[in-house]
Amino acid sequence: MKIKDISVVILAGGKNSRIQKEKSLIRIRGDHLIDKQVQLLGNIFENIIIVTSKEEIKSKFPDLIFVEDEFKNCGPLGGIHAAMKHATTEAIFVIACDMPNLKTSIILQQVATYRSTTCDILVPRHKEGIEPLHAIYSKTNIPFLEKCLVKGRYSVRSFYNKVNAGYLDLEAKHIDSFFNINTYADLKKIV
Repeated sequence: MKIKDISVVILAGGKNSRIQKEKSLIRIRGDHLIDKQVQLLGNIFENIIIVTSKEEIKSKFPDLIFVEDEFKNCGPLGGIHAAMKHATTEAIFVIACDMPNLKTSIILQQVATYRSTTCDILVPRHKEGIEPLHAIYSKTNIPFLEKCLVKGRYSVRSFYNKVNAGYLDLEAKHIDSFFNINTYADLKKIV
């Protein structure tokens, strides 16, 4: 049974300035990274939203929901805000498009933990830090995001101290699940 009360959001609107290529369209073992993500996430969630203005991504998935940033050039925070505004569910599960090692078991653990708490955000935490682009956000966060965006504070964590943020503590063995491709060195590790 697919999850219906939380929409999954793939953030694919970035400028890719460090790697100079569309990260979501990187081929890994024959398939584009975003194809792998949509397939895996589509097996878990009823609703998939992709945040992008890029036609090459939109044309791949004509049946999915696409939204564009209302606040332009604000990084992932602008994408999270846009997805929250358009989601028909009360919460969204945000994933970055450059994460090739997503694990169904961790995603399901996050959803179960989120549902069992009263937090406004649920973020994975491990010995190397937190993962704000693999997190669940309640739509109650919209006013706080908008204040940050208007004030030019674009860090995704910029509003965490203003809301009831919860953390899912994970062992070090799970850190690879959050690996993302930012550089050509990162790409070589995957390909």
